[in-house]
Amino acid sequence: MNRICGVLTILALTTAPALAHHHHASHHSSRHASRQVEASQGFTANASFYGGGPRRYEPNSHTANGELFNMWDLTAAHRTLPMGTRLRLTYAGRSVVVRINDRGPAVWTGRSLDVSRGAATQLGLIERGTGQVRVEVIGKS
Repeated sequence: MNRICGVLTILALTTAPALAHHHHASHHSSRHASRQVEASQGFTANASFYGGGPRRYEPNSHTANGELFNMWDLTAAHRTLPMGTRLRLTYAGRSVVVRINDRGPAVWTGRSLDVSRGAATQLGLIERGTGQVRVEVIGKS
């Protein structure tokens, strides 16, 4: 037990300052990055999917823009892109157009885009769970 407490203490002491600094730095740079994305019209993102439950609508599950979450809609979550931004995602030769309607994923996941189960199915991401996708900003809905 003492060994576990020691390891947890070391992890807490070594990661907390880095996470705190990263959060501050990412918040400042995320606004700048969002403007760069709009100007460049394209980037790659480490993407995952969410909405793996058995029901089409999860009870009381709303997206950041207030919509009821539907895992089969072609939607996505991004930390900084404006709500309603439409993206063309390409993965393994397949493409789908999604609309940003939620915020996420958390910085600590190492991913920058979460897509709905419907979008992940069309892209072929379901089996792997995550993948590098090509992202093109195509406008606002």
